Amino acid sequence: MNSPIVIDSPGMEVIFSGNEAVARACVESGVALVTGYPGTPTTPVIEILRKEKTELKARWAINEKVAVDIAAGHSWAGLRTLVTMKMSGLNVASDTVLSVAASGTVGGLVIYVGDDPNVYYGMVEQDSRYYALLSSAPMLVPANPQEMRDFTNYAFDLSERIGGPVFLRSTTVLSYTYGKVTLGEIRRLRQKGHFTFDVDKYTKAGSIRCKKQHEEALHRVREAEELTEDLNVMFEAGSKVGVVASSLAWDYLEEVLFKHDLDLTRLKVSTAHPVPRDKIRRLLRTVEKVLVLEELDPIIENAVRSEVSRAENRPAVFGKDDGLVSRVGDLSPDLVRRHLSAVLGEELEPCRGIDLRVDIEEMKVGRLLTFCAGCPHRNSYYALIEAMKELGLDPTQTVVTGDIGCTILGINEPFNICWTEVSMGNSIGLATGFLEAGLRKPVVATLGDGTFYHAAIPAILDALATAQDLPIIILDNNWAAMTGYQETLGTRDGTQMRIPIEKVVQGIGVRSVEVVNPYRYRKSIRAFKKILSAPGVNVLILRAPCVAREPRAWDWSVRVNQKKCPGFEGCERTCIEALACPALVREGDTVKVAQEICMSCGLCVHYCPADAVRGNLLWAKRRRVGI
Repeated sequence: MNSPIVIDSPGMEVIFSGNEAVARACVESGVALVTGYPGTPTTPVIEILRKEKTELKARWAINEKVAVDIAAGHSWAGLRTLVTMKMSGLNVASDTVLSVAASGTVGGLVIYVGDDPNVYYGMVEQDSRYYALLSSAPMLVPANPQEMRDFTNYAFDLSERIGGPVFLRSTTVLSYTYGKVTLGEIRRLRQKGHFTFDVDKYTKAGSIRCKKQHEEALHRVREAEELTEDLNVMFEAGSKVGVVASSLAWDYLEEVLFKHDLDLTRLKVSTAHPVPRDKIRRLLRTVEKVLVLEELDPIIENAVRSEVSRAENRPAVFGKDDGLVSRVGDLSPDLVRRHLSAVLGEELEPCRGIDLRVDIEEMKVGRLLTFCAGCPHRNSYYALIEAMKELGLDPTQTVVTGDIGCTILGINEPFNICWTEVSMGNSIGLATGFLEAGLRKPVVATLGDGTFYHAAIPAILDALATAQDLPIIILDNNWAAMTGYQETLGTRDGTQMRIPIEKVVQGIGVRSVEVVNPYRYRKSIRAFKKILSAPGVNVLILRAPCVAREPRAWDWSVRVNQKKCPGFEGCERTCIEALACPALVREGDTVKVAQEICMSCGLCVHYCPADAVRGNLLWAKRRRVGI
């Protein structure tokens, strides 16, 4: 049976997540290419489309800027294109995004960006709606999965009508929310790419061209305001309190009003840019109070307050600027209920039959945020710490810059080894800055394989050019694991690596490059000692596949000899405390190995001061050859 993503059954009702609705809309809209870079919450769109048999091409790019570069070229060739990224990725892509927004597009170009209010996945609570204002490009903000499908389709048509890119903004909750979606007809746009010579449109050489492009971009926004007027819906109820809401806040509002049998004058804002000022003015003429609900920053609220300053009756505005609605975190039906209660001046009862005043502290689970059982990164950081100790360095005083991805879990107990996390590829440049500032050597830069390909190569070139003494540690687990095991440029196809990291760094001038299996504990320590003591820019690659993606199928197991285990009373620092491996669990006063999740990495065998953790004879043989 065909997947609902590709089945040509207009009018059929299905249950889709927001991301599935976007993927379906790409199929319906005749999109020729979907590209982007992994980043929650938008990652699933490309993952979904890569599994389906369609004429649509779905592929990952090396980073978000390159993804938008590719999408722009594809659009300029006249073909429809969607490009996906999380909010932090939009920062990376912004150079191209702003330039393309000024030049305009040919084939429909939609930029699907996912924000993360409440920081469910990180990195920051960034409101990407500002990029729509910054780039003078329209932005649509759906409120539910049905609108995710509808607005994606509409965005492609809008993009081609105005001749410019259109943003589609979602959030983590919306992208993963499920709801009923009615399918539309699949359009098969069999177009052949072509490109027309037009330097006035496609270049930025000269101020006259740039100013003309800016004027055209502003005109596209004004045109979009007329074309999207019907997406912003006004409901008049004759109430003295009005509400302006956008995206998920609208659905939350409707839920609260329905459950309390309330009818208020309200405006649903579906265009973050341009904001529907005519309808805002219309609402303001009929009410005495206005509550504005949006995530994250008061962008729509600022437009409302601006219009209030010009209004004759000047209703009171409630929202983020006056402190009623927080600028931190996301909204929920219960928060909307509370805010509405404050504006109405009457307490509305909680919508659900549970006590929402539960102490959050009581619900917390005491669990470390650490590496998976058997993760090669645990071995790598442990070996790095041991190497520092053997060299007489204090691990707590040696600066180790971290990077985004699984590798950054080294910031947490029990390792506490990484000091920083800023952005993709930042660890190398940050380490260079610390060295320029005269910090005591060594300063160590750590990063993962996906991060290396994404953004680290220019930083290595800079370190080489300035003759820094910089040890660079690349933890290569073969996948972009934290975002769902997407392949990197180094991911092995069978036994063949596509573009090995060591070949790249050697090619740009790094003279000392070593590759070590982190499960070879002693060899890893020796390699760390060597690179920590060496002058110049040197690279150590710790390579072993992610055990969650490629479990280690070894025919032996690690066990604790309970007679030899000194237990929590007799051990100065137990293996559980020292390694934080989920496979090591407490059993009474001693430790046992949870065989169902143990990956037999053997680090606990190396660590145990009482020699109480052992494997079978096959393990002993493997240990002698250094595994």
